[in-house]
Order: sequence, then C-alpha cells, then structure tokens
Amino acid sequence: MAKRKTVDRRLQRTRALLQQALSAMIVEKGYEATTVQDIIDRANVGRSTFYAHFADKETLLLSGIEDLRVFLRQRQAEALKTSGGSRERGFGFSLPMLEHAKDHWRLYQAMVGRKSGATVLQRLSAMMADLVRDDLTALGVRTAPAQRDLIAHHVAGGFMSVLGWWLEHGAKLTPPEVDAIFRRLVLHGLHAELERDGDGRRRH
Repeated sequence: MAKRKTVDRRLQRTRALLQQALSAMIVEKGYEATTVQDIIDRANVGRSTFYAHFADKETLLLSGIEDLRVFLRQRQAEALKTSGGSRERGFGFSLPMLEHAKDHWRLYQAMVGRKSGATVLQRLSAMMADLVRDDLTALGVRTAPAQRDLIAHHVAGGFMSVLGWWLEHGAKLTPPEVDAIFRRLVLHGLHAELERDGDGRRRH
C-alpha cells in the first residue's frame, strides 16, 4: 500500500510538472507554437515520460481543465453543506473560479482570441453549466429538466461573460468583489424560480 501511494504521488507530481510547463510555454510563445519538445524541455522529463501520461499536448491542456473541474466540485459541495439559505450555500464554485483565473491571469490573457482559447472557453462554459445545474437541483429549483437546463446555461453564460470582462479589464476588482456582485444578481433572479413547484406554480 505504501509503495502504491509513493507511485501515485510520483505520477501526480509528473502530471503537475507537465501542466506547469505547458502553462509557462503558452505564456511565453502561445499554445499553437508550443511543441511537445518545448514542454518536455521545460519540464526536464523524457519524451517517453510525457507519452506515458498524455497522448498529445491537447490532452495535456484538457487535463488541467478536468483537474479544475474536480477542485470546483469539491468547493461547491463544501458550500452546499453549510447552514443557511441559497445566498450562503449557492454557487460555491464562483469565488474559487475567480481566484484561479486571477492566479493564472497571464495564462488566460495569452489564450484570449486564439483558437486554443476558444476551445478552453467552450470547455469552461460547459463545465460551468454542469456546476450551475447541480446547484439548482440542490437549492430546490423544481422546474422541468429542459427549463432547468436553460436556466443553467443562462447563469453559466452570465458568469463567463463577467469573467471575460473582468480579465480583459485587468482584473482590477478583487475576486470577492466580483463574486459578491455575480451572486447577488443571479440569486435575485432565481428567487422566483426557487418559489415555484415542479409544475411552474408558485409555492404557498
């Protein structure tokens, strides 16, 4: 068991090292111009080590998004377990996502307007919609699945728009400030939905 844990930690370190190397290269020369050789040179690992973990640089890029998804789901779950109403429990992924974007501001900036950036934004948008959908269910929004899906995409689209505007303008507001505004606006809009039953009627 101890040997397996050691191997797992070694694998995690190698994956993290390669992800960090890719991020550094994207900032330095852009995703499209970065090669696998650039990545392994920056990470100081062998080519066979790279391919033991990832099929190509796109797989490596998407692995970082998947790791982010796992992290945000954990924070979301923690928020939903807290006491209080929807204002305290809802959208626990928002602040961690903003903090992540702030910490990786140069990386996000390097990808804006590029083909790789569009791919990442599409993945992030889909991920946000999934997170919002889970929150809506946990908070008691009882609309039909199609309607709940529409609400989830509306809220996720709003969050991505806020995120993009914030980063494009230099991320001058702090993550907590942006989070507070986003949550206040969204939860105000959802108040009516939280009061409806599964048939769309207001609860008494």
